[in-house]
Amino acid sequence: MTGRSTDYSTEERRLRPRDEKEGVEQWVESVFFAVGEVTFLGLPAFYGLMDAEPNVPLKFAALFAWLALVLCVGTFRGPWLDVDWPPVTPALFFLRLLYYNVVIAAVAYLGTAIDLAFHSPAPTATVAVLLSVGSALVFPRLAWTVGAYR
Repeated sequence: MTGRSTDYSTEERRLRPRDEKEGVEQWVESVFFAVGEVTFLGLPAFYGLMDAEPNVPLKFAALFAWLALVLCVGTFRGPWLDVDWPPVTPALFFLRLLYYNVVIAAVAYLGTAIDLAFHSPAPTATVAVLLSVGSALVFPRLAWTVGAYR
């Protein structure tokens, strides 16, 4: 016995080219990888915000900042919008590490300031989302300016 499969369908599946994802399936995959990228690279900011005060509004704003950043990065990566999203390279890895942490921390604190001023979660979430979307739109230009992306 050789241990090899004699099933023809298994061999046929190995030879067949993989189907390309399209539409929503491609977007979900792109957002899935953005979740990993933003979450992993943003861990230092999340760790720093863990015990920071004021506790509830800060974490609320950080959650909306993270969510908006993930959705933007996932969407901007794909062919749906005319955003030239930079690839992940060693130089851009460190730029992303710095940028995501600064964005998450800054948006969390600015959202907290809005929450303390208006005492309402709606303006906090709105400001956090708008600042995160704006920050995500700035990242490709920053990567180009720094020279890490050509």
